[in-house]
Amino acid sequence: MVANNHRGHDQPPQRRQIFYGQLDCILDLELPASRTLNLAEPTRFLLAVVIPCSTGGRDATCEVTTYSNTTTPIAIDLRTVECVVGRVQRGNEWGIIDRSGDFARTVFVDPVDDED
Repeated sequence: MVANNHRGHDQPPQRRQIFYGQLDCILDLELPASRTLNLAEPTRFLLAVVIPCSTGGRDATCEVTTYSNTTTPIAIDLRTVECVVGRVQRGNEWGIIDRSGDFARTVFVDPVDDED
C-alpha cells in the first residue's frame, strides 16, 4: 500500500478513485515499538485482505457496474474502507449494488462494555 500525504505545490489535487473488492479476511496486527517504523509504542493495525474486482474504475452509485474478473489479493488499512456493498450474479458476471452515495459511510466504533 502506498500513501502520499506530502504533495508539492506543482502537483494536481488528488482525485477520488473508486475500487470494489471482495473481503477475504481481516488481520489484527500488534507491532512493537520500532524506530524503523516510526512507532514510539506498540501499535495495533487492522488490515483488510481484499480481492479487487476489475471494474475499470466505474462508480456503481452512478452507472451500471459489473465485473467478471478479479486480481491478486491485497492487504489495505481497514480505515480506508468507506462502505460495504452487495453483488448479484447474472451469468458469468457480477453486478455491484452500491447505494451508499453521500448518505452512508462506514464508521468504526469501540465496543461498549455491558458488564454493569
